[in-house]
Amino acid sequence: MHLDLHRHLEGSHSPEALAEVARTFDIRDPVFFDAAAQRFRTADELRPALTMPPGGDAQAFYDCIVKARAAYVSVDAIAALARHAFREAAADTDGFELRISLFSMTRTLIDQQGGRWRDVAPTVFAEQHARPILLAVLAARDEVHAATGVPMVVRLGLSRTFESEPHYRALGDMVVEHATRLVGLDVLGIVSGPDREPLPPAMVDILQRMRRHLPDLTIHAGELAGADSVDRTLALDPRGIGHGVRSLDSDATIARLVDAGVTLEVCPTSNHLLIPDEVAAITRARGAAPLPALQRAGVHCVLGSDDPTPMDTTFRRELDLARAAGVDLARLEADARRRWAEMTGAALPA
Repeated sequence: MHLDLHRHLEGSHSPEALAEVARTFDIRDPVFFDAAAQRFRTADELRPALTMPPGGDAQAFYDCIVKARAAYVSVDAIAALARHAFREAAADTDGFELRISLFSMTRTLIDQQGGRWRDVAPTVFAEQHARPILLAVLAARDEVHAATGVPMVVRLGLSRTFESEPHYRALGDMVVEHATRLVGLDVLGIVSGPDREPLPPAMVDILQRMRRHLPDLTIHAGELAGADSVDRTLALDPRGIGHGVRSLDSDATIARLVDAGVTLEVCPTSNHLLIPDEVAAITRARGAAPLPALQRAGVHCVLGSDDPTPMDTTFRRELDLARAAGVDLARLEADARRRWAEMTGAALPA
């Protein structure tokens, strides 16, 4: 059973989906509309702008995400994009978890509609702007699940960029009202500076309050920073760590992961694009690519496509890469089933 357990909504807007939504909602942003020719761009024309170039970096990745967000012009447009993303993930997998960055989606929608999100009171931000987006995404999930029968869950992502504590707190208070429709929380986000994977204390406090209702926590770590980032993350008792491949820099960190039974969500294409030098160093030191090396060390691992559109990948392609790297696919499936049951409280059918 092919389960994609690390996939982001904002990175799952395909050129085909964006081209259709731009036409449907008459989105004449230059990303989607050629003003000189007075026509909307085709999916093939959009694809280069939405895909990381060879040798790209974190900024190139973020630029692709920003271009896709130009389609966030209304809740209805976001809902249409979400339906496309769920359908495409269902066609690519046997089950998946999709993560939504609700704060950034809300902030973008307010700005796209001519407002200034920082001028919006935190409770208004959460109640009048974020809640409709969340409900639209959950409705899209329910619609596609009913149509396909493919198992699918949604996880709420909070960015460590942490632009406004009051807005995050209001968002958190609103989200817990919908906890039964979510599978857990995620900490994500690319930041610059000496600490690439920070955990601001105020954000940790918000997370701990939300975990009373959404206890399953995953945190991106050990990707743009080293094993010490994973060690710091483990202090928060996450059940999953996004990426985490640089845990292999430290045998002590690996031992902590094994002892705690934490699952690493490994995304081969993402890692090769964003941290190629680190992946090469791990491969030389361990005699294997990160995923098989982690398996051999006894760490629970699952596979993810991360952000399929900017990274020009699919889950099936990630499986091919894993197979070619010598990954134990039977063990990978067993760990994915274990993690699904841990997240949802229900085992998947054999």
